[in-house]
Amino acid sequence: MINIKHFALIPTILLLSSGCVKRQPTTVTTNSNPNNNIPIAQTYPMPTQPTPYPVVTPTYPSNPVVINTQPQYIPQRTPYLRGAYASNYKLKQLINNMATKYNLDRYELNAIFSTVNRDTVALDKYEVFKTRKPTVAKTSQPGSWNKYRAQFVNPSHIRKGVQFWRENANWLNLAANRYGVDPAYIIGIIGVETNFGGFTGKHSVLDALTTLALEYKKRSKFFTSELENYILLIKEQKIPPQAIKGSYAGAFGLAQFMPSSFREYAVDLNGDGHTNLFDPADAIGSIANYFKNKGKWNPRIPVAMKVYYNKKRFYGIPTGFKTSYLQSYLYRLGMRPSSNFYGYRGPVSLIKLSKYDRDELWWGTSNFRAITRYNPKDYYAMAVHQLGQEIKKIVYGRR
Repeated sequence: MINIKHFALIPTILLLSSGCVKRQPTTVTTNSNPNNNIPIAQTYPMPTQPTPYPVVTPTYPSNPVVINTQPQYIPQRTPYLRGAYASNYKLKQLINNMATKYNLDRYELNAIFSTVNRDTVALDKYEVFKTRKPTVAKTSQPGSWNKYRAQFVNPSHIRKGVQFWRENANWLNLAANRYGVDPAYIIGIIGVETNFGGFTGKHSVLDALTTLALEYKKRSKFFTSELENYILLIKEQKIPPQAIKGSYAGAFGLAQFMPSSFREYAVDLNGDGHTNLFDPADAIGSIANYFKNKGKWNPRIPVAMKVYYNKKRFYGIPTGFKTSYLQSYLYRLGMRPSSNFYGYRGPVSLIKLSKYDRDELWWGTSNFRAITRYNPKDYYAMAVHQLGQEIKKIVYGRR
């Protein structure tokens, strides 16, 4: 069982590395203690025998900083369901099912759900009450990649990423050695998801998940499952139901994990006894663990490579991270790689990025697909790849 005893104060944690979360009256800062003097690896494992990152033994302060520590949360109980969904039959049924399925106290569940407020912003984001008209896929429009890339692979993100890497080099190296994941992709995820802690979300995770589970019929099953996992999480960790703030979809922390991912993949990398995704060390370790176990990350192969094509637009065969082609077949279609792909000769997916003047083609390996386990979109995975690589070049002093 993951122990985040102090997770009750997550929304107001003082993020030592990003400094982007406002301090509230009750705040706990956990131990990240980066050591900027730890050497950073100069190479990354490739298809041959990988060269490991420097083995780093993290150090922990003897007197961790704790601000305004609160007593342990004591669950409330009530025989009555109140709040925004007091009369909602579906919620009452959910409470009964959870009480039976997980052997939970119905009165305690009533008290938890009585704190819920309807999250109308989450409903608007998912266009629950709008009739969407058929539109042309945005990613097929000329210039769509230019616009998407500019949101994430820009000077501001790169500058913050370099700073974040240097401040957390020991944790990145430790995660790389333990899980076999290149730090550039851990950095890329944190940059694309939260701008290195700049914005982790202001929605009550309980409010958002309850609202979507009850009112978003199209994905009710998914959000109901995540809501159940959230209830189990706060029960296991003994934290207040409204403690965690995150995105309108219910993801939270620098890693932006959904509750089910937290319960399965979050780790306590800094060894302080608490798994806290608002702490850089634990977020780094959790992302690496997620890539290894959910994404099946392979440290012996690369991720993606740009290829050249002699026409401006490409319409020949299906593209996307789910495709799989032999490289020899793509060669016959006129594609030429931009490098030797670190010696990788296995099957690849064909990724198309629509730019203003032409389509840009890339080959992706199973590691590229691993990134899509976070978000199943080609553009998302490519932004993670390119942002991480741009930051890595500067950290390694290659430009």
